[in-house]
Amino acid sequence: MSDSDWKKVNFQDFIDEFSKKIIVDNSPSFLYSKKDKEHEALNSLIAFFFLTGGLFIFVSLSIIFRVAEVFLVLFIAVIIIAVIVDIVLIFFYLRSHVLIKPLENWVEVYKGETHGTNVFYCFTYFPVFSGKCHPNQAKNVLYKLLQEELFKSKIDIAQIEVYLSLSTTNTKEFKVIGYYFQYAEGFPFKSEKINRNSWRFFPIEKTLNNNLIAIANWDHQFEWKDDLELDYDKLHKYAPWIIQKWDEFSIKPLTKAFKNEIRWELRGIESRPKLKPWQSKFESTSYDNFKAYKDLQLMNDAIEKIIGKDLKIEKIKDIKKYILEFKAYLRDLNS
Repeated sequence: MSDSDWKKVNFQDFIDEFSKKIIVDNSPSFLYSKKDKEHEALNSLIAFFFLTGGLFIFVSLSIIFRVAEVFLVLFIAVIIIAVIVDIVLIFFYLRSHVLIKPLENWVEVYKGETHGTNVFYCFTYFPVFSGKCHPNQAKNVLYKLLQEELFKSKIDIAQIEVYLSLSTTNTKEFKVIGYYFQYAEGFPFKSEKINRNSWRFFPIEKTLNNNLIAIANWDHQFEWKDDLELDYDKLHKYAPWIIQKWDEFSIKPLTKAFKNEIRWELRGIESRPKLKPWQSKFESTSYDNFKAYKDLQLMNDAIEKIIGKDLKIEKIKDIKKYILEFKAYLRDLNS
């Protein structure tokens, strides 16, 4: 697609000609799971319950056999030490209990061809999430290090394109044509295998009967609520599902300054619209982004350089001795 097909429009200029309401009203609401969260320190929680149970048994037996009366100092010391360890364990668990949720929605506006009194527009929305959790616990730690060293932020950014036809004679008259996004129907939520070149177009009719877009997996790709209802395991395992709606305060114009701040060029996101709705059979256009896996490729390259490609890593213990070297490699890469 040549740059001349779509022209980026200044956000304020678009609002002056039309309104911000049209951007807010057509921002895609979606379902996200409250089970989308970072790996929890379950070992700490299990140890907490065992230690707490053991402490109650110790206190009970000490009272029954009057150990507390004879060895009062030892009795008190054991309780204090156990309580301190309990506090540390529950602190580690609570700190790991981090929910991942949408924060805000950035948008770019593009103008396409004009046909008669109608002009084609594309609103490219970029929902921003508080983070992303790789299903592989060890790789998740390494991915966080990559985000910290290269991206300077742990947020995750998804993308949904909305295509419209607007009237040049009546600025309140418009027609939504449909949506274009990475479609991950039926993929298990925590599957490591993802396909970021799974873009598919859906006409506006797909939203009939309150059929909302839904988060499909940990990589924040999308599917439809109807898909979820056919996937009983995913629907109930990741319930409750929350409806995320946007307003004029949570939708913001994507600026060059923000792109520079979050190292946009390393994220493998192509902003420019990928379809030409003024052409026949545009909905069947395929799109492959050669930068789609850039972040994961950077991580895998670092793993291969530091750890080796033949060593299987899954648990934190598999990477402990490599973390400082991994950080140093990324720091050198960034310099």
